[in-house]
Amino acid sequence: MDYTGCSGGGRDCQDDLVMTAYQRLPSASFSPVPGPDGDVQEAETRTSAPYDLAWIDHRGTATWDRRSLPDTPEVEAAVSSFARGTMLRGPRGPVAVEDLIPGDRVSVRGGGTAQIDWIGSRSYAGQDQRPLFYRVAARAFGAFGPDQDILLGAAAHVLIDSPRCRELIGGPLAFAPIAAFEDGHRVAAIAPPGEVVVYGIACRTQEAMLAEGLPVESYHPARATAQSLTRTVLADMGRLFPQTATGAGFGAPRIPYLTMTEARQLATVGA
Repeated sequence: MDYTGCSGGGRDCQDDLVMTAYQRLPSASFSPVPGPDGDVQEAETRTSAPYDLAWIDHRGTATWDRRSLPDTPEVEAAVSSFARGTMLRGPRGPVAVEDLIPGDRVSVRGGGTAQIDWIGSRSYAGQDQRPLFYRVAARAFGAFGPDQDILLGAAAHVLIDSPRCRELIGGPLAFAPIAAFEDGHRVAAIAPPGEVVVYGIACRTQEAMLAEGLPVESYHPARATAQSLTRTVLADMGRLFPQTATGAGFGAPRIPYLTMTEARQLATVGA
């Protein structure tokens, strides 16, 4: 299968987009809004899980905390992009995701770097329900990466740069779920035995970070709010991203998302 690739060329998809309601991007910066008391009470009755969070606080200092958060698909997706050991490019060379801290910079598509503002992770013991990972073989996306085999989390989104995107969203660039490219060979779903840790990284704006050369999206809440925009979800996002307590947002996303169906269509027909 010849997957569509990712490159440093092309223009951002915000120009003259023709998108479905599902893909339409917010025009303003995302900032969580606390829910009413009823939402808080509802959240307290839901199953929770421990999440390790690190972020840049209002003083510009890296801060760490472990928080018990609702075990929901929206929260889990925020920390399910990278497996432990995934190497991201930085100004001084490759760095494992578990060695990064808020304030570090990572290389992004098109050149330059972006500052990490938030890192979240969740550990799964051997007896826990196993999260899915996707092993992406070297050159699974052709000349655009990855440079060697990597293991991505189930919620990872990769950058697609293809003329066929224009037929779907009006521009050549889009983020697509890695799960859409699963073929058992170049992209294979696996559930590693033993304890595993998954990670998510967020920057101030939506970025395409380079993981072994493959552009992978930094987490942006537009993923969740595009499908489940409720006050409860927004309240959960506020607890998950403490740096937003001062009113700071993520900025409007610049590149839209392909649905699973659209991404599979691209994977089937090729670039």
